[in-house]
Order: sequence, then C-alpha cells, then structure tokens
Amino acid sequence: MDIENPKTWRRFHPDLCLNCQAGCCTLIVEVTGADLIRLGLTDEWEVTHSIKGLIRRLKKEGIIRRYHFKTGIFVLEQNSRGDCIFLDSGRNCRVYEKRPTVCRKHPEEIGPRPGYCSYSPVG
Repeated sequence: MDIENPKTWRRFHPDLCLNCQAGCCTLIVEVTGADLIRLGLTDEWEVTHSIKGLIRRLKKEGIIRRYHFKTGIFVLEQNSRGDCIFLDSGRNCRVYEKRPTVCRKHPEEIGPRPGYCSYSPVG
C-alpha cells in the first residue's frame, strides 16, 4: 500500500482498523467550526464573532495550520512525522469520541478514494 497512491488502497471494512498503523492519520485533516466546538477547542460565540482571533489563537497553540476564509474550513496541524496532532505514540486517536466529522466519515464516505483505506498492518 502506498498512502500517496489511492489506487493501491484496500476496500475498507471495520476489522482493518483493529491492527492498522493508522496511515489515514497522516492525511491532511480539514475541520469546521462545529468540529472545533465538539473537540472543546472553542465555542460558538468565538466561531461566529471572533474568527480572526480564533485563527490566531489556534495557530499559536499549534492546533491549526491554516484557515480558508472562502470555505470556512480549518486545516489541522500535523506533528513533525506528518501525523495528526491528536494521534498518540501508540498510534491511537486521543480524541476519538469527539473526532472531527471528516474522521468519522473516512474512508467509507469521504477521502481520496471513498470506500477504500490506506491500510498498513501493525508490525
């Protein structure tokens, strides 16, 4: 499997997640204000009334990389290895119960190749 080449990805089924290295967590993660609220990183007032202040704060905290004013989409920062900032050292999601919508729907509904995943077995 090659994360950069979705043609090499496997058809997704939930059992793959049980022994995967979380390769999907190296993809760029785009989130909405609602996702940031669910994650407990902001509130509705800040999203609707102080977007520039929110952007500045989240960049300073190392949470987001950028914000697209046209679409209202935030891009989460990645760590030095290119992993999602919410991935722990055991390659598990630290915010799984509150994870962004894109993560909830990937790979079944959205992603570079919906219905397929970048499965990479552990070990």
